[in-house]
Amino acid sequence: MADVNFNPFESRACRDVRNHLGSALLKAIARQSPDAVTAMAADIDTAPLSPSVTAYIRDRLSRYEAVMGMMKSKKYFSKDLYPIAGLLWDEGLFFECHEWLEQGFAGLHGRDRDLRQALIRTAGTFELLAYGRTGPAVSTAAKALAVLEIYQEQIPEAFHIQPKIKRLKAVVAAHGRP
Repeated sequence: MADVNFNPFESRACRDVRNHLGSALLKAIARQSPDAVTAMAADIDTAPLSPSVTAYIRDRLSRYEAVMGMMKSKKYFSKDLYPIAGLLWDEGLFFECHEWLEQGFAGLHGRDRDLRQALIRTAGTFELLAYGRTGPAVSTAAKALAVLEIYQEQIPEAFHIQPKIKRLKAVVAAHGRP
């Protein structure tokens, strides 16, 4: 892999690393053991990597370790959808938060489906912004806000939605509606 900045929206190899690590984290959470992440990192580490990819992996593993530690200290279980989504968010793991919230999404209907999709879009907005994809982020933020402003009272407190709504509004206001 060439030594370029890590960007999963512009590099298939970067996207693969991000996706593999994210999947490993979800497995680790489900098993309540960091072993899946450690094994995945070991597999990825066997290939020659650019410094930016290596730095991304190290950063993610450090954040994953923090999440797993918080889960253990707060006695969260893998079924605790919103508290764990909040932990992922607080560590700046927006892609992983997005993936975590997608679990079970296909089986939802009506308001529950709309609300979960808005939360997934909320995390997606900040993943897009992290890589300079402002246009898609603004569009995604506006779609999320349209639902969140109606149903915000339905969101469990563990996800701390008010600060997220405020940030979404700031994104839309700063860059205009799509």
